[in-house]
Amino acid sequence: MRNPLTHGAADGPPGRPLTPPDPVPADAELRAIRSGLRRQRGRLWLRRAVRRAWWGLAAVLAAEVVLLAVARLLPLEAAPTIAAAIPTLAIGALLVAVARARPTLGETALAADAEAGLADRLGSALAFAAEMPDAGGPDAVAHAAFVARQRRDALEVLAVVPPGTFRPRVAHRPALLALLAASLLVPLVLVANPMDQRIARDRAVREEATQTAERIDRLADDLERQGRSVADPRTRLARDLRDLARSLRDDPGALDANLARLGGVEASVREQLDPSNEERAAALASLGRGLSRAATGDAKANPGGDPEKAQVDLDRRADRLADTPSEELARLGQSLAALQGAASQAGSGADGALRDATSALARGDRAAAAEALRGLGDALRGAEDRVATNRDLSGAASRLQDARRGLADAGRRGGQTAGDPGQPGQGQGQGQGQGQGQPGASGGPGQGGPGDSGNPGQGQGQGQGQGQGQGQGQGQGQGQGQGQGQGQGSIGGGGSNARYLGSGTGSGAARGPVNPNRPAGEPRDQSSVYAPFDRVGRPGDPTYVAGTGGDGGQVQPGSGTGTGTTNPAIVPYADVFADFYRYAQTTLDRSYVPIAVKDLVRDYFSALDPTGQETN
Repeated sequence: MRNPLTHGAADGPPGRPLTPPDPVPADAELRAIRSGLRRQRGRLWLRRAVRRAWWGLAAVLAAEVVLLAVARLLPLEAAPTIAAAIPTLAIGALLVAVARARPTLGETALAADAEAGLADRLGSALAFAAEMPDAGGPDAVAHAAFVARQRRDALEVLAVVPPGTFRPRVAHRPALLALLAASLLVPLVLVANPMDQRIARDRAVREEATQTAERIDRLADDLERQGRSVADPRTRLARDLRDLARSLRDDPGALDANLARLGGVEASVREQLDPSNEERAAALASLGRGLSRAATGDAKANPGGDPEKAQVDLDRRADRLADTPSEELARLGQSLAALQGAASQAGSGADGALRDATSALARGDRAAAAEALRGLGDALRGAEDRVATNRDLSGAASRLQDARRGLADAGRRGGQTAGDPGQPGQGQGQGQGQGQGQPGASGGPGQGGPGDSGNPGQGQGQGQGQGQGQGQGQGQGQGQGQGQGQGQGSIGGGGSNARYLGSGTGSGAARGPVNPNRPAGEPRDQSSVYAPFDRVGRPGDPTYVAGTGGDGGQVQPGSGTGTGTTNPAIVPYADVFADFYRYAQTTLDRSYVPIAVKDLVRDYFSALDPTGQETN
């Protein structure tokens, strides 16, 4: 009888028998064979699944090793995502491989024959069941009897096949590979990756660049609303800022390029700034206050020096010039002439308009004087616009400066990159101050340059100060003082231009701050400070000096005794800190100052904050 399991199949290795097809359940014996093979097939499938799982584990560990090794050479920000995706993809591939590895009944029969030593009994039974013998041949009866015996024999041996024949086993080759990969993976995971700092820096740079672009867009919106025309510097700057924000969004990771763009726009704005703008603003406020008081005759008019209010007062005065007596015109001309110095500092044609008005009033030409007063009001508004424009540009430059510093700091927050760090710069500063009647000034802080690799510089400063103070208190005291002064004035008087306003020395029981060089964090008494707001105004209020012209005189020394009284200018320290802090912040916003000065001012007020909270 010919064995239907031929050898040397074309699609398999030599000596491997052909896989018989699944039998058609034609009779009870075949159905019993199929049922027994199904139970064995599940166990064989489990073994195949376990073997493929070992290969999958080895592949996952090897891929993780390769990924982490590459991540130590290149800044792969997506490495954690890829590391998490590898097992997921491996599980998916394993499920597909296990589904395709489901054995047929013929494969199960061959495996059982090989594992249990059944000498091809199960495989031959399935193969004979698949053959269709010639019913009319001479061997038909013998063939049928042989097939029946073969099936009975297959059922008998199938019943005694041990259940653990297809027990899952450890696949030695993939297990060895997995063990080797795991031994390499452990140090790669536990030892810190130097690229993590660079990745953190790049991420911080991108986030800061995106936030900076948003802030610059808001700044552009503010400038665009404040711009009065297309040619207004604020309108032009708004367009440049929008282009800058777009560049930051398009390439947020290009730190050097973005810093260069920010620096370029900041430099272009800085070139347009007037360094004497705040002096011009103070002169404009003084001029507006003086013009309002000269025009209305009210000594308390327009205390804030509002140019718009001064323009209204000048227009009203110009409308009444036709009915004004000549003597009053002369007094008005003298009052206006006294403001010539402030008008020269205010600029924008205010000095010329004031000179025209003064000349017309001196001639008694009411029509020309009225026209000159109206022109003076327009000049005031022009000077106000110029001051406001310069302040807006200064504020924009200051915010660009902060943005550039924030972006540069974001590049340093990730730590040092490859390279040897440079030594921090060091600097020393010395200063000595002496004061008469005021706290002594301490030395300024030292400044140092940055290190070679970008480490921030460090500075050391030393200072010495001497001071003497005067105060009022309970008791008796004596004082002496000497002073010299020179003043210049025009018709009707004006502000004093003395170079030295005077100096003096005193002795007595002092209650003022007489230890100026003591660290701010360790005050002897911070419960109250000297703040005469009722006499000199609050921080930010317009400051002016009124007086009559003439030569300065000598101050005669004198002495006296008396009983001191409580000084009403001694106020709680916590009550006035916010006023000075807001004024300092406003000054920083209106002026373009070096970033180190900003930090110094902010640190100074942080150290003085009575609440103990850091001011920003």
